[in-house]
Amino acid sequence: MTEYLHFCVGTTGYALPLGRVRTTTRMVAVRENDTVIIYGEEIPVAGIGEETRQVKATDSLIITTLREDEIALIADRIEGIRPEEEASPGNLPGTRITGDGVIIIDDLSLIPLAYGALAPDDEETATLLRRRAPGLAETKVTDEAVAYPEILRFQLGYVEYAVGMQYVREVILTGEITPVPGVPAFITGISAVRGEIISFIDLRKFFGVPEYGLTDFNRVIILSDGKMTFGLLVDRIRGTSRLRRPLPDATTRTAIPRTHLIGVAGDVVIIDGKALLTDPGMVISDPERDI
Repeated sequence: MTEYLHFCVGTTGYALPLGRVRTTTRMVAVRENDTVIIYGEEIPVAGIGEETRQVKATDSLIITTLREDEIALIADRIEGIRPEEEASPGNLPGTRITGDGVIIIDDLSLIPLAYGALAPDDEETATLLRRRAPGLAETKVTDEAVAYPEILRFQLGYVEYAVGMQYVREVILTGEITPVPGVPAFITGISAVRGEIISFIDLRKFFGVPEYGLTDFNRVIILSDGKMTFGLLVDRIRGTSRLRRPLPDATTRTAIPRTHLIGVAGDVVIIDGKALLTDPGMVISDPERDI
């Protein structure tokens, strides 16, 4: 089954085959020659459409392939990773469209692209984008990098977390959640996902982490190891990347215990998905069955 990276440009949803996506990252400053340097490689920047867009600090870059070359696509936000859906031929060549209006891009070379980007109006945003650029430019990706595990980055309040992609079954929109009486406070409720009843977890309550910033909980990351399955309620999906060791010096402190922590890379808190899925605290017994 083919998986797709879903993202938005303006109010339009798009999807790219995950196998063609090298990585995703936060927006950085675009150089004068309309390129960015990602892991030591100079990559042209482009936006979907015919007009050059002005970048924002909240934008993301999707590093993907165009013919034989790489390109950095600007997206307003990353929506997550989902398996292939039924789709009809789209209005644009090389595309299909799903029932909910998402444009699946099968051939990026047939899509109108505007190369380059307009710098932000305010100096604060421009400074932030310039500050991000050196960290992404340092390490060149080689064939050896394929051996490094892929992680999915997500946001809760003001804090960015990540978990190994090998435990991510899918990412979905938050639907109707049914509260369950008598369960621990970290279980927000249950919901039916593709015919399966799944518990939805508030990670911050599970770990007793201070709750900084408002939460929307508009995405759910379904984690599974084949035995245990549950959903993590999150605010935003930040994209995927490769976990490299040794981890760089951390700039974020976290209250998550070492037993459930792989490390902290810069501002990203990397959670041990295996430890989370096998934690005895996630097994909620039924008092009636225990009699």
